[in-house]
Amino acid sequence: MLIYILVTGVQAGPLRVLSANPRYFTDASGKAIYLAGFHNTNFQTYYISDGSPPWDYNKYLNLLRQNNNNYIRLWIWEHAGWSPLPYNRPGPGTTGDGQRKFDLNSLNQSFFDQLRSHVIAAGNRGIYVSIMLFGGWSVNSSFYSAANDVWEAHPFNAANNINGINGDLNGNGDGEETHTLANTAVTAIQDAYVRKVIDTVNDLDNVLFEKSNESRSSSRDWQYHMVNLIHSHEAGKAKQHAVGVTASFDGFSGGSGDNGWLFASPAEWISPAIGWRR
Repeated sequence: MLIYILVTGVQAGPLRVLSANPRYFTDASGKAIYLAGFHNTNFQTYYISDGSPPWDYNKYLNLLRQNNNNYIRLWIWEHAGWSPLPYNRPGPGTTGDGQRKFDLNSLNQSFFDQLRSHVIAAGNRGIYVSIMLFGGWSVNSSFYSAANDVWEAHPFNAANNINGINGDLNGNGDGEETHTLANTAVTAIQDAYVRKVIDTVNDLDNVLFEKSNESRSSSRDWQYHMVNLIHSHEAGKAKQHAVGVTASFDGFSGGSGDNGWLFASPAEWISPAIGWRR
């Protein structure tokens, strides 16, 4: 089986699963494509200054190209502190970061413009981009520490939006319910965001979608819903892109993990956790 690293600025159509060996992707060329790369927070800027130098995205892409890499995960954080976010902040009222409250019915065009420009810049260097749509870390109150409560900064926290949306239905100080189907109003807002992402990049070949990074195992049905939404929304469009689901957060935090829901998913690709049950 021929495996090659794509280092030119041309993709021969979106990736699809290689029927001869489903461990690999292919494109219109019919050749097996091996994806390799390295990544860090590479899309949004942390606007609460911590003294770090500004992120140079083009320098990062050039480094990938120099090392014959052809793949990145485009990291998305959901909570305030990172910019841009998908929702506008017109207020009235302010949140804990001193900025205006979110309007969850008003999508922030600058987020989607930057998303598109980042994917195009990667594609011009022969790099595939897996767009991370959601982040499990952003809905956990104590992921970092009690002093750095990311859920307190989340747009779906009732204190942070003007829409009456409460993503913490059980009142435990976490937003894990936003990564389930428990709140239909939250899911409708998320669906609109996902459709907008698809509309923004559908014409580009170098796109994959990652449903969410390290959401909890309780997110299974929500993740299946979103995978099916991407498939259905792209079905009538010019291009269809591979969708992936990745290991849940539970095992990384000391719990028992189960990869079975990944293998049973409607996604085209998965990233299981080592040592977990299948």
